[in-house]
Amino acid sequence: MRARWLGLAAVVALAPVLSGCGGAGVSGASEAAGSQLSIYSSLPLQGPAAAISQQISNGEKLALAQAGGRAGAYKIGYVSLDDSNPNRGRWDPGVTATDAKTAAQDTSTIAYLGDYNSAATAVSLPLINAAGILQVTPGSPYVGLTSPLDAGQDEPERFYPTGRRTFGRLQPGDSVEAAAQVALMRDLGVSRLYVLDDQDPFDVPLAAIVAGEAKRAGISVAAHDSIATSAGAIYTGELKKITKSHAQAVFFAGAPGPGASALWRQLHTADPHLLLLGSSSMVDESFTAQIGAAGANTYLTTPVLAPQLYPASGQRVLNQYRRAFGAEAGAYALYGYEAMSVVLDAIRSAGARGNDRQVVIARFFATRVRDSVIGRYSMQADGETTLARYGVDRVVNGRPVFYRAIP
Repeated sequence: MRARWLGLAAVVALAPVLSGCGGAGVSGASEAAGSQLSIYSSLPLQGPAAAISQQISNGEKLALAQAGGRAGAYKIGYVSLDDSNPNRGRWDPGVTATDAKTAAQDTSTIAYLGDYNSAATAVSLPLINAAGILQVTPGSPYVGLTSPLDAGQDEPERFYPTGRRTFGRLQPGDSVEAAAQVALMRDLGVSRLYVLDDQDPFDVPLAAIVAGEAKRAGISVAAHDSIATSAGAIYTGELKKITKSHAQAVFFAGAPGPGASALWRQLHTADPHLLLLGSSSMVDESFTAQIGAAGANTYLTTPVLAPQLYPASGQRVLNQYRRAFGAEAGAYALYGYEAMSVVLDAIRSAGARGNDRQVVIARFFATRVRDSVIGRYSMQADGETTLARYGVDRVVNGRPVFYRAIP
């Protein structure tokens, strides 16, 4: 196993240095060994999410570099792992499990930054939790990772074999996105809604939460259907149900594949006035480039705001990112930067016990009213952030473009 480290000599230049991972057996020790600690990152560095993942990873590196490669008395090594399968070009559950086991087996590991998507975190979290290691993610909004609300069986307990919460996410989760969707519907004058999902277990709960929130807001929900969105699918029967329902809008929670693009086009053809609302996973140019005229009626919620809506500290970090990496970055770089920063601060605040995994976990969950590059927030006991501002994208010339923020 080979991993990329960001060591002291590389801090100034931000040049990765290759080093062995170390560790043979699963580490259940409370303390990480020695004064050299490791922070692992696992992201899909190939495939559709590669560009975003690289921004997150670079943000993590930048934060560590600006800290001088240290947190208090401890030297910090950065290990960047790729959870995508090189043959498939997408994240892979087997590769994700290998990444998590690598971090869990390394006796110097103090924290694990990842993953990008919820399905990957569902794989890694039980392994990282079993090792008693802090896990902080810049993404993974699935409600079942933190709450039983409309979640799967035995969730979230099944993700925490130790019985102790060790996971926190910086991105607002499904419940916040659902609230943003309903606020958007009210602003758009929607009084009757049709809800769809693509049968994926990580999308179905969001659709259910949106339906429930809409009803509580006084919006009539005609139906909530789960449909298969395979490539080449024809949705004639579903389209008839939707048009007969006299719904003004359809909310869809699902993946942005060819089947979803076809659904969007067919919905727009069936009713050109129908508003088409999509979940954050659909903020993907491969989807928006394929929906044609339906783009004019499309609204996609997103946790990522326009860069200028982040604090002044965030603007400075984006400028520093440009100088360090010679490229522009969006808000995902800020999420990576903050994931690393909040972990380093947890280690620092632990003082002489900065190598004690349990103390570092406790310090992370003690985060209160933190002024960060992504905004002011606190961590809650269930692992949710108090950040609650969400964004909306429209489709312009086949691309998702930031439209507005919803508090």
